[in-house]
Amino acid sequence: MASTIIGNAIGATSTSKVLQRQNFSKEPNGLETIIEAYAIQTANRDLIVPEKNTLHSAFSSSAKPYPRMVVESVTTEEQDGGITQMLVTFVGLTTSTGLPPAIVRLIPTPGAGIFGPQMVIEAEFLTDKSETQFMQNGPGGQSIQVGIIPPLANGIAMPSQINGTDMPKNPREPFTSQSVGTAFKYHGYLQGSLSCERRGLFLVARVSFSEAASSLVATSFSQFQ
Repeated sequence: MASTIIGNAIGATSTSKVLQRQNFSKEPNGLETIIEAYAIQTANRDLIVPEKNTLHSAFSSSAKPYPRMVVESVTTEEQDGGITQMLVTFVGLTTSTGLPPAIVRLIPTPGAGIFGPQMVIEAEFLTDKSETQFMQNGPGGQSIQVGIIPPLANGIAMPSQINGTDMPKNPREPFTSQSVGTAFKYHGYLQGSLSCERRGLFLVARVSFSEAASSLVATSFSQFQ
């Protein structure tokens, strides 16, 4: 009887679907997930199942569309009476603008400190940059020259904020110190490793920062960072 009632509610058209429920969840980094359960005619399943990255606003039967959420995955399970339950997982943000604040972690790491504590700073955040844009400049810190003598290398300083979250300050302001036969250049926190994962329209990005310095001893002409 229940299958008959649901079948009548769906109707006979090839794209008909009945939204039964929505489940919302949010990850610590601010990324949101909606799982919508639909009842569809089993015979029309191949015509109705949405493609990955289909916009929520283009597919969902919800009264409130979310233009920054897209289909991440779909599962189906056949029921009695020619009915199939379809679970559509959307991922993204329910807000229309802006990005969630970054998560900042302080990771104790022996040997990582120079003037500050022995730690590495890690930021996890969402960005709407492409993978190429993110790998080129991470969260957008200033590019600076590091080293003592040419050819100087480039480093990326830790930005003061990521997605509105204040980052820790340098233990000391960057400086250069010279004396007879030696030179020392302190850079502050510089960007280290980068990683990202594509989730719908956004990247879940992770960036590490640690204190860095360059030095030169004239007797050996050795330079290291």
